[in-house]
Amino acid sequence: MSDLTSSQMPKPGEVEHKTARKPLQARSQKRVDAALETAERMLATLDPEEISIPDVAKESGVPRASLYQFFPNKYVLLAQLAEQQLSQVAAAVSVISANSSSRNWKELVCELIQAVSAHYNRSPVASKLILGGPFSRTAYLAQTVTIEHIGREVRAAMEKLAPSLKLPSEPDIATLAVEVTFACLKHGYYREGVISQPIQEQAIQVALAYLAAWETGCA
Repeated sequence: MSDLTSSQMPKPGEVEHKTARKPLQARSQKRVDAALETAERMLATLDPEEISIPDVAKESGVPRASLYQFFPNKYVLLAQLAEQQLSQVAAAVSVISANSSSRNWKELVCELIQAVSAHYNRSPVASKLILGGPFSRTAYLAQTVTIEHIGREVRAAMEKLAPSLKLPSEPDIATLAVEVTFACLKHGYYREGVISQPIQEQAIQVALAYLAAWETGCA
């Protein structure tokens, strides 16, 4: 099941206009890094609703007052962590897309979905923050930007294949394919707490079916 119930979600307006403040000094950056690393370790065994800014401050040794200067509440901190985790997923997609030995676009789709699923299953923090979130509008917008980046990587990789798969950019079909695949993975995580093999197979089928129209040019 997803990590936050409706009663545990932030109240409307609580985090919509709050973002992390960027540290300007090296000492402040070290404190922010320590807090984020501590929160990530805590999330390996705890659910998001079980941690708080005071808990992170205590475990990291960062003064609570200093921590609140950069993270007004825990949802801002979670959004920052989620952005880091999303960047790791995007980086993994980039590496696979650049080095894939797939012979056609269908093999590439399978390879990408299997690799991303394995990444989430290895990382409970990524699963909780990305598949179990987002926890605020700020986190949602960051997630959208990263998904668009992943879409561009997928588009570029498919265009390099022989034969290539040319996907329209308006609407952005590659990004939409990433979105529908992501929805399948989120559903699987919500229901089972992991991305099971059957869910991976369904995500692959959904992506293949959606993209197949542009293989024949009849979309």
